Amino acid sequence: MTRTLFALKLRLFRNGPHNERGFGLVAGLVLAALVIAGAFLAGRGVIHEGWIVVAITGWGGMWLFGPLAQPRHDPSVISREWLRGYPIRPWRLARALSWTELLGVGPLITLACLSSLVVLAAPGGPAAVAVAVAAVPAQLYLLIWAGKTVAALAGRLLQTRAGMTLAAVQTAIMLALSFAGWVPVAAWLLPRLGEGNTAVVVPTLGRLPGPVIDVLAALPTGWGYGAVAAARDGAQFGAVALALAALLAVGAGLQVGWIALTARALRRPPRRASPRRPAVSRGGPALPFSTPQVSAVVARELATWLRDPARGVELRTAWLTPLLMAAIIASTGWSWAVPLVGPAAAVFGTMAAINTYALDGTALWQLLTTPGALKADVRGRMAAWALLFGVPSVVLAVALQIATGSPVGQAAIGGAVAAAATGCAMAPLLALLMPAVGADARDRVYPGQQAGDPTGGQMTVFPVTLLAAALPGVVGGPWWATALVAAVVAAAVLGVIPGLALRLLRQRGTALLGAMAAGDAAVLRLSVRADAKM
Repeated sequence: MTRTLFALKLRLFRNGPHNERGFGLVAGLVLAALVIAGAFLAGRGVIHEGWIVVAITGWGGMWLFGPLAQPRHDPSVISREWLRGYPIRPWRLARALSWTELLGVGPLITLACLSSLVVLAAPGGPAAVAVAVAAVPAQLYLLIWAGKTVAALAGRLLQTRAGMTLAAVQTAIMLALSFAGWVPVAAWLLPRLGEGNTAVVVPTLGRLPGPVIDVLAALPTGWGYGAVAAARDGAQFGAVALALAALLAVGAGLQVGWIALTARALRRPPRRASPRRPAVSRGGPALPFSTPQVSAVVARELATWLRDPARGVELRTAWLTPLLMAAIIASTGWSWAVPLVGPAAAVFGTMAAINTYALDGTALWQLLTTPGALKADVRGRMAAWALLFGVPSVVLAVALQIATGSPVGQAAIGGAVAAAATGCAMAPLLALLMPAVGADARDRVYPGQQAGDPTGGQMTVFPVTLLAAALPGVVGGPWWATALVAAVVAAAVLGVIPGLALRLLRQRGTALLGAMAAGDAAVLRLSVRADAKM
């Protein structure tokens, strides 16, 4: 059975999408090559060996905390949903499936990174190199199963209502560190940039304190390094064997834990959605300058953002991330940059709303069969986005500017206005152009359930919204020039893009509904190609 599952995974790798996997492989191998080069320089005494320990610890930490960055997506290539119901004992199936988890891009680039241990062991002679050759796969074994077990536990926890908030918090932390984690380093290198002084403080890579290296080596991510260092320094065989045995024992224990969690998931029948609140017919709030149809769509969207598990996670993440970014920036000498969090909030709000049509699923049939509903739907989604993300991001930029008196305040406020308008217009359009079809809304009952991967749409809209946010600051000049640029950008995108979204919805609505019913976005692509040939 293990051989069959390996063959299935290889076919999925060969015939599945390669863009994201190829980028991850190339980027990972480049970083691994840097770690190996650093180990070579450490052996020549150019840099201190402790920095290689830091790099290996950080790499191992990504195995532990990486699954928490995308807690809503199943990291396994072979989904458990495909195997549930097979006439095979769940424990046996989970055990066979576990060995396929060792095959992937992550293990490959981690193996390349850990080969730096062999470089560090080279000055110690053949015995130390032999220990390093044994320590590399043992350390890799532990890291893989630590990451897989953390992902399985997170997936299990996300099947609760508390998991929605947990998923949002952990994702927001990872995103805030990714987008603002460089600010403390930049503030150290350019401490007076806010005053227009570009003098750089040149850092030096000195020696790490011995206690710091000892702590890193004592962590499970450093046991492989500890075994190599002990063998190179001529320690007794018992100390080396103990570290290697600990790697294998803990890794085996984590693998057994993953098998138990997977077997339990295979035994559990799929849950069905059941309404928690009775459906009550009620009109939407009376919004100024809008029709009753648009107001009804706004009411529906606001309720959906608060109730739907997938949208609820995106909503919380989109607002927690900029607030955490503001906290990180405010704790450094670059407090003048805090108002820029306002445009960032609009950018994250756009990325959160990039897949709303696919998240609604086959409910799209109601729009297609109701005369005049499509135009109201596009405008209502835009108005709801403006209430949830657009207006609050501008208010946030203004409030942070009042609190800090930053010299970039006018650019931040203008950027927030331009980014909010761009996000308001682009979110429905990209949701139609690049839908990420997953479990239908009526079958989606908890945040961890597969709801489609909108990464492609998010990576597409991110630079567009970021460019719109940067335009008012790039133009510069007096405050009225910044305000004029922001107003022109907002008027242009709000005047042109909604019409394109409405036209696209009318053209592809039926094909999009077919893709929702089939649960596969390829149906939409095939329909578009067929229409193009006609």
